[in-house]
Amino acid sequence: MAQVIELTSLDDYKAELQKPGLVVIDFYSTQCPPCKVVAPIYEEIAIKESNRDVNFFKVNGLVEPGTTIQQAAEVVWWPTFVIYEDGREVWRRKVPNPPSLQPVNELREYLDGRTQT
Repeated sequence: MAQVIELTSLDDYKAELQKPGLVVIDFYSTQCPPCKVVAPIYEEIAIKESNRDVNFFKVNGLVEPGTTIQQAAEVVWWPTFVIYEDGREVWRRKVPNPPSLQPVNELREYLDGRTQT
């Protein structure tokens, strides 16, 4: 997948988790400065050729329906990255404020590590 798609309903969120494979979600807010720092890097990770088989999404937890999706995922901090594999959560990181790129680098490393043999 070459782009990040905004999840706009709880049903869409649940449907994506039912599909086989990896799903990565960036839970963010439009009012969150650290979210604005990491968003372009998340986009870069999403379009990386080695991640073409990974589905990348984002959820704006500030407004509905994002708030409901965020609650279903038990996310309480922006930004938070969550990776699901075959519908099961396998990885989660929060980006601190002031922002640190460490969680973003860990996301990149996690995804890169799965392609190495």
